Amino acid sequence: MAAKKPHHPMHIKSRTQGSSNEISFSVLDAAREARDAEERERRDAAAGKVSLFTLGKRGKPRSTPAKSQSIVLSGGASAPSSGTSTVERGLRGIVPAVVVICVLLALALVAGQALLSMKERQTSLRDTLNAQFDILNQCDEILIPFDKLVMEQYDPKRLVASATGDRAPSSSALVEGYRAVVADIAPARTQLEEVIAAVEALQPSLSDNTDKEAAAQAVTAARSRLNMLDAGVSIIEESLMATEAFLDARAGWKAVIDADAAAREATALMEEMTEQNVRGSQAKSEEALSLLEQAQGNFAQAEAVYPGLALESFNEYVARRLASQQAALAADAAYLARNKEELAAENDRYNALEAEAADLAQNLGEDDPERLVANRFYAAIESDKAAYEAERLKAGNADAFLREYLGTSA
Repeated sequence: MAAKKPHHPMHIKSRTQGSSNEISFSVLDAAREARDAEERERRDAAAGKVSLFTLGKRGKPRSTPAKSQSIVLSGGASAPSSGTSTVERGLRGIVPAVVVICVLLALALVAGQALLSMKERQTSLRDTLNAQFDILNQCDEILIPFDKLVMEQYDPKRLVASATGDRAPSSSALVEGYRAVVADIAPARTQLEEVIAAVEALQPSLSDNTDKEAAAQAVTAARSRLNMLDAGVSIIEESLMATEAFLDARAGWKAVIDADAAAREATALMEEMTEQNVRGSQAKSEEALSLLEQAQGNFAQAEAVYPGLALESFNEYVARRLASQQAALAADAAYLARNKEELAAENDRYNALEAEAADLAQNLGEDDPERLVANRFYAAIESDKAAYEAERLKAGNADAFLREYLGTSA
């Protein structure tokens, strides 16, 4: 049997009857398949295409390229495998993102640590600030009684001639009150100065505006208290001198009044000149003389304890009354001695001195030695009082802010 042509197969069934239709269909099918195969080969040849894995009809399929291999192109150049290229591009995109995330995390960690450290430092600074507030409170244990004592001194009703009972000034009470606080003034001053230095040192490091304002108010509160101590001590020391002088002047002026009463009684007894009345007049004149000498000593003492106090007009008045009482005693002695000439002369001298004393009394006006002392005292402390009140107000305002800052305001 002749060899079959590759592209003309025959599909003849066994036991075929050899009908023309069956042979025709087989022949037509074979012809169509041959034609289609030839058409595919022509298209492939025309396009110059080569299958990746079948380079010949009889060759083995080429293995899939390894990851590290390249596929040779028609131009002789090589390109990365498409899978490798995709992986590398993916890695190149992932690595920078990971680096950025790591950097951001590191920065966030550093920032968090810095913020935590800053918060811890601010908390420590606030604790230090609160400790200074505690020192201010400790100082107030001294300043509160001191403040009460100071304000009592410049009470306008304290040094008045009519003050009696509880309102009467007391030198011993003032001395005791001052003694109770004076020993603590120096330590309090030192503490306040230390508070100012400590708060001013930490103030620039505070970051919160409210904390900064609290620090500023603490400095104001401490400095105002220092100024109050300065002005208050000056007022108390002035009051110590003025109070003692006031009491001396009061005693002296009372002695003058009592001496005048005794002198009037002596004069009244001389209206009827008998030996008994004259001796009684002598006794009253001696009493008046003793009281006037006491007054003279009181006024001198007042001027001595309160430098700048001038009681000249009262001293002159007392001097005239002393002389007149001495003349009255001389006249009484002349009467008892039956010395009419001396009696007349001493009586004339007495009358002249009493007239001069009366003129001096007119010039004294409504003032008395006590009022002169009080006027001098209130004038002397005027500037210190104004300063004390101003600093006291500043301290009060600062304290109000600090109470609110600490959450303890009423």
